[in-house]
Amino acid sequence: MKYISNFILPALCGLMIFSGCSDKSGDPSTQPPTTDQNPPQILGGYADPNGVLILNQGAAIENSSLTYITPEGEVEENVYQKVNGTAFGHQAQDLYMYNGKLYILSTNHDVYQEHEGDGTLVIADAVTLKKEKAFKFSEFKYPRPVGSLDKDEFIPLGTPLRNIVVVDEKNIFFSDQKTLLHFDSTTGKLNIIEDSYHFGNQGNTIEAVASTRGMMVIGDCVYTGGGGFWASTRLLEFKKGELKATRILENLKGDFISGICRTGEREILLATCGRSGVKNKSNFMFINLDTWQIVKEKQVTVDISAEFSNTSGITLAGDYVYFCAGKTSVSRISLKTWKVDENFIDLTKDAPNAKYLNCNAVADPNKQYIYVAVSDEYYETTISKGNNVLVYDCSDETPKLVKNIENKTSYPAGIYPCLLYTSPSPRDRTRSR
Repeated sequence: MKYISNFILPALCGLMIFSGCSDKSGDPSTQPPTTDQNPPQILGGYADPNGVLILNQGAAIENSSLTYITPEGEVEENVYQKVNGTAFGHQAQDLYMYNGKLYILSTNHDVYQEHEGDGTLVIADAVTLKKEKAFKFSEFKYPRPVGSLDKDEFIPLGTPLRNIVVVDEKNIFFSDQKTLLHFDSTTGKLNIIEDSYHFGNQGNTIEAVASTRGMMVIGDCVYTGGGGFWASTRLLEFKKGELKATRILENLKGDFISGICRTGEREILLATCGRSGVKNKSNFMFINLDTWQIVKEKQVTVDISAEFSNTSGITLAGDYVYFCAGKTSVSRISLKTWKVDENFIDLTKDAPNAKYLNCNAVADPNKQYIYVAVSDEYYETTISKGNNVLVYDCSDETPKLVKNIENKTSYPAGIYPCLLYTSPSPRDRTRSR
C-alpha cells in the first residue's frame, strides 16, 4: 500500500564452534534430512494445506480482512470477521501460521472505522479463526536500548509495521520501521534485538539494519537479510531466546535485500539488488547453513527488487525463481541454465485494467502455482473497485491461468498457501547446479 509513511528506500541454522543452531557438520548433501523440533501439523478448516489465505490490507478508510480460497477453489470473503463478529485490525502487514495458531500483524494505530479492530497482533485458532488473544498497539513498548539518547524509558513502535515470524509462542519476531523485535505472547514482554538496528544521528534515532521481507524460520532460528545505509549487505541469524544475532555473514554483494527462499534442507538463497530499475546489481547467493559459507553465487542482469512490498521479492517453484520487481508482469530465472524470461506472464492480459502490483508473487512449490495480486487503484484513501488475484500453473513452459479472482480482495499485503506452514521442509533442489 502506498501510504506516505511507507515510502522507504528498498532497503536458516548451522554449525559454529561457539554458537549456532545445529550440531551437524560437513556437506549437507551427505547428511540425513533435518527434522525441525516442531514438525508441521496436518490441519483442516482454514488451515487446510490445500487452502490459501489472502491478507487484505485495504485502504486506510476501511478495515483489513482475510479472504480464503478453499481446497475446492471456492472464494470466501471476510472470513475472520464472519467468525468473530469484529475485524482483526487495519493496515494489515503480515501473518504467520505456527502450531495450529494464526498470528496476524496489523499497524492498527489509528481508528478509521467505527470498529477499531481487535489488535495490532491477533492470535487466532488457525482451523476456526476464532480469536484467542489480542494485543493493542499501546501495549507494545520496549525498554530503551543502551546507547540510545531517547528520553523515554520505554520506546513505542514505529509505524507502519512490517513482517512477522514465529518460532514458538514465547519467541515471536516482528519488525517495525526501526528494528526487529522479540515478543513473548505468554508474558507480553517486548524487547529490541541487537544487530538488527544502528544508532543514527549520534544516538538520537534508531535506524533499521535488518530487512525482514522474506524472513524465515528453520528449526530454532530466524534468518533475514540486512544492510542499507548503516551496514554492509548481510545475512543475519537470530536464535530463539536470544536478543542478539548468533551469526552474521557480512560484506555480501548487492546494495539492498530483495528476499530469501529456501532451496534445500540446509541451504537458502539470498537475493540482493540495486535500486529499483537497476539491472546490473542483482545477485543470487546460495548459503550453506552448516558451514555458514556461500557455496555458489551468480550475478543476473535483471531487476529483482522487491519495490515497496513487505513480501519477498523472489519466490521459488521447481527450478525457477519468479519475481515481479514492481511491475504488472512476472519474470523468472532458471537455476539450471540461468536463462532469464522477462515478462514471462503479462498480468494485464488477464486483468486489462490492472495498473498496480499489490504484493510480490508467491509460489505454491508443490503445484508450481504462482499467485499474484493487482489492482486499478492503489492509494490510501481510495477503495479499489477493480482488483484481481491471478493464479497460474507454471509447471510447463507456458503458464496457464488457473483462476482469476475478481473484486473479492482489497489491496492484498500477502498471499499465503497454507501448505507452506503445514508441509515438511523441501527436499534439496540445488545439488545439480
